[in-house]
Amino acid sequence: MSIKIKAITSPPSREELSNRLERLRTKMIEQDLDYYVSFDPVNIYYLTNFAFYVHERPFILVIPIEGLPRMLIPLLEKGHFEERVRCDVDTMTYYEFPAREGENWFDHYQELIEKDAKVGVESMMPVGIVNKTPGYQLVTDIIEEVRIIKTDYEIGRTVHACKVANKGHRVLLKKCRPKVLEFALYKEVTDAMTSKIVQDIPNANFKVIDTMGIVWPPSISYDPHSVPHIFSEMEEGGPHVSIIQAQVDGYGVEVERTFFLGNIPEKAKKPFEVMLNARSLAYDLLKPGVIMSEIDKKVRKFINAQGYGDFILHRTGHGLGITGHEAPFIAEGYDRELEPNMLISIEPGIYIPNLGGFRHSDTILITEDGYMKLTKAPEELEDLIIPIQ
Repeated sequence: MSIKIKAITSPPSREELSNRLERLRTKMIEQDLDYYVSFDPVNIYYLTNFAFYVHERPFILVIPIEGLPRMLIPLLEKGHFEERVRCDVDTMTYYEFPAREGENWFDHYQELIEKDAKVGVESMMPVGIVNKTPGYQLVTDIIEEVRIIKTDYEIGRTVHACKVANKGHRVLLKKCRPKVLEFALYKEVTDAMTSKIVQDIPNANFKVIDTMGIVWPPSISYDPHSVPHIFSEMEEGGPHVSIIQAQVDGYGVEVERTFFLGNIPEKAKKPFEVMLNARSLAYDLLKPGVIMSEIDKKVRKFINAQGYGDFILHRTGHGLGITGHEAPFIAEGYDRELEPNMLISIEPGIYIPNLGGFRHSDTILITEDGYMKLTKAPEELEDLIIPIQ
């Protein structure tokens, strides 16, 4: 599509965060919840703009069906919390953990919830917190559900994050040549992305910034979740697979390409073409109302018909948002319809031992009548054979 979406670099407004909270409370009403409790730092960041690392001193957000949310935090983090939080919230602190009887986090926590209440808790909630939660607990991931459909603000932040990823990929293709070491390539690419983030968002929160720019050379690209040695060398030929992932002040995106250095081995031409055609098939199916599992099934059926079914290792795509992997999923077993303002990747892959991996990936916005690619990188074979002279 040719529509243009403005990149946003500013933090969320109080109105943006208030609207997220109200959408959550709508889900709470549907499940007849009196409270919802969040421990997941991703979900707490989504609702408050406050990011932290999980450690032995828990942070717990208690959301009543009415009134201000209540945040239980270590006293040590009070200043950090007040600096970053951008919504109205009651704050309760506890001094330390472990602490004297009556002064532990769970002593304060149990004061925040009525004993006969119906309380929603996340499926990833530590059992130690669940066991200290008053009332009747219902395991339900309604914050993750609210996160699936993006607001205009979130889309604008993602557009900016994609600009960062696009820059990283341009640097990667420029610097990647035979004999270049993995760690040298990583440094060049991540430095370029981090530099752009700092220039565009001087007050960015480095607890929600992460950049990765790396290449799986053909000797390992058939194993997409392997970890290359830092002194691995890039190789002539291919397939190489680039991986650019970025969480830019809290918004996750990716762009990936299969490419070749100097020449393409003859036996790599057909699987590259099949991967590209499978990707095109997936794109042809992207529009609101289409069941995501059906997209994955049709892509798998196509790859299998071309003789590469034994070399499929993963789903066709996944959601993106404030993380790099989240719902929704373009996967068998995920029988949900695509909806406008979902953000997904499209990345069908073929992985052949002793040859290599074949995968392109982009960050995609589902629109009212189709889709829009937010990342940009070469796609066709002739543009992905990189001269090495």
